[in-house]
Amino acid sequence: MIPAWKLRREVGRLVTQVVTIPRLLLEPILFARYRRLRWQLVKQTAGNSPIRPKICIYLVYQPNCLSPSVIETCDLLASKGYAVLVVANGGLPPASVSVLQATAWMILERPNQGYDFGGFQDGVLFLGQQKIVPDHLLLLNDSIWFPMMRERGVIENLENSKHDVTGLLFHQPLRNETIFNEVSKSSQIFRLKRRPRTEHIESYVTAVRTDVFLSDAFQSFWSRYRPSSSKAVTIRRGEVGFSKAMLQAGHSVAGLSDRLKFLEKIALQSDDFLRKTLLYAAYSDTDLELGRDKLLARPNDEDWSKDAKLHIIETARRRRFNASFCWATEELFGTSFVKKNDGMLFRRSRLRYLQALEAGDLKADNQSAIDEIRKMVERESGLPSTTDQNEIALGEGATG
Repeated sequence: MIPAWKLRREVGRLVTQVVTIPRLLLEPILFARYRRLRWQLVKQTAGNSPIRPKICIYLVYQPNCLSPSVIETCDLLASKGYAVLVVANGGLPPASVSVLQATAWMILERPNQGYDFGGFQDGVLFLGQQKIVPDHLLLLNDSIWFPMMRERGVIENLENSKHDVTGLLFHQPLRNETIFNEVSKSSQIFRLKRRPRTEHIESYVTAVRTDVFLSDAFQSFWSRYRPSSSKAVTIRRGEVGFSKAMLQAGHSVAGLSDRLKFLEKIALQSDDFLRKTLLYAAYSDTDLELGRDKLLARPNDEDWSKDAKLHIIETARRRRFNASFCWATEELFGTSFVKKNDGMLFRRSRLRYLQALEAGDLKADNQSAIDEIRKMVERESGLPSTTDQNEIALGEGATG
């Protein structure tokens, strides 16, 4: 029998698709007008922080009340040497603007349209208008709490990446094939067929080097990008389209984490690490959750490690590894973020994250983010999600 939350999810998707059709037909006209009037419609407010060689375009959707974690993220970015260009979809209350001015370099308030890529586009075009070329450019949106640990080194890892364009997570769609080979305990323990044409950086954090910023491919992408207020279209044109454009131009594109790296590292872990991985695992599939429970109830016999790894591979094949295995992902990659996504899997993942934090098995010092996660978990407790799209969909951006 199909769970009620899945039925609600599918009905919600259908309704969204139907009501989106008229908007998609009107979008070319609406966005053509926006392009003509862009700098009349975008309100600019200078902050108190100076321009710096490193710049973060921070896309937020905070139309009613500014989250303390947003302020803390701005403070941390400033402490790391970034000039913060806040781009607010839907605008901000005057009190929020005053608070952000303390640490922001510039605040752009724009209409709530185009999701995060519409806002990123305005930010990039604003830098061009001001003739500013950053040494490092960070594109960040508030669909995540980030960073959870101030000195985890995640920002430095993004800056020092060997790749031209680097995200926190590189999304790798996979086909339904898994081969397990116990000939050795090396990373050849599995084979998963990838779908490279749709591989991309998930858009909540993207780091860009200055030579890429100056490249024709980067500038052309943002000058020609056609925003949409459809999430599916934004994913295709924005998330997937941006990574594809950079790759086609010869730039290397990667993430600090991805599914295949995760499984390669899991293949080399001890039984104790695997047990803790399963202890803090989150599931939206009953059969996988029952399988995990059976594994945790078993002693560490000679087959346990093999079966645990098989279980983790199967779970990562079906669902997002970072949401399913939040503790292991953080231990292995130190990406230091938590998704705000409303999907069932992400709800359960946040609960596991808090449990690991409270047990002392994870460390975080972004207290505002911790408090907000705790409040969200308490509010969601026992309430199934009606929007589980990102367990399978490609990504999300900040919007209303």
